[in-house]
Amino acid sequence: MKKLIVTADDYGVFPSINQGIKDAILNNKVNSVACIPNYKDSIKNVKDLINTIGNKAEIGCHLTISSGEALTVQNHDAFCYDKIFRPFSNLNIDAIELVPELLEKELKAQVQVFLDSGIAVTNLSCHHTTLTTTAALFKVYLKVAKHFNLPIRSVNISPSGKDNAYRTILNLLLLAHVPAKKLKEMRKFGKEISDFFLTLENKTLAPNFLESSHYGPLPQAGFLDATAKLEINKKHKNLNKFLKTLSNNENTSAELMVHLISDDIYLLEEDDGIDYPGIDQNYFDSRALEYRSLNSFDFNNYPEVKLGFWRDLE
Repeated sequence: MKKLIVTADDYGVFPSINQGIKDAILNNKVNSVACIPNYKDSIKNVKDLINTIGNKAEIGCHLTISSGEALTVQNHDAFCYDKIFRPFSNLNIDAIELVPELLEKELKAQVQVFLDSGIAVTNLSCHHTTLTTTAALFKVYLKVAKHFNLPIRSVNISPSGKDNAYRTILNLLLLAHVPAKKLKEMRKFGKEISDFFLTLENKTLAPNFLESSHYGPLPQAGFLDATAKLEINKKHKNLNKFLKTLSNNENTSAELMVHLISDDIYLLEEDDGIDYPGIDQNYFDSRALEYRSLNSFDFNNYPEVKLGFWRDLE
């Protein structure tokens, strides 16, 4: 039997995202939640989630160095502008690599926020995949996972073309902030990271691969109403392709990454009052498409694939 973990990212900040994720869990479409640890209401919102869904989904810590306020490295130029993490498009990667002990301390503090509040954390992932951009950052990420004895999101990403495109965009965004030598290293590591992970002596558990085809598309003015049906059909086609492949190949586990949002207009109005840089509201239409697609997809067409949990990984 193949085990599928369906993870909804970015819970804990925006009311519309929080509700969209709750809806999908209660609709038996999601069984894992990647929760933001550094928003002022993160703990309250995650506890509200647990009270709503019970044990229907596991809680993961969505580590971040590119959104919201730092917990331990505030006012450190390598990481922050004052208290706020540098944005995804302005990461000071060279400087962060010079202080791995500070990065490790910050990441551990983000996990500990949940643990100290009695919230059981079952896995780790990273916002914007920042901690998988270079070998040095990835080693710190793995060190933190090993410290808490937690599995991580797979770095074996399917389709590979989508991951390559994402890394290319990141390189372009960082042209003005990162030396050319480091950008070249990042491109090279993107091609090597899966092999790098597999050859490590101290194994960290992860699903066999991460399916990312459901994510997107990039926002376009007015596209939600104009092309919603076409985009949802495309997403369903991608999901069918993914599940057929998982059913028939040698992999025993996979994670499907999704980004969801409720289309409740009142919650969307509440979102406007949230101050949390690093989750782009321009992408909310894309999240709405993912929400509609996932909640209208029938996973029962693939009886050889069952929802599994992080705790079951081997």
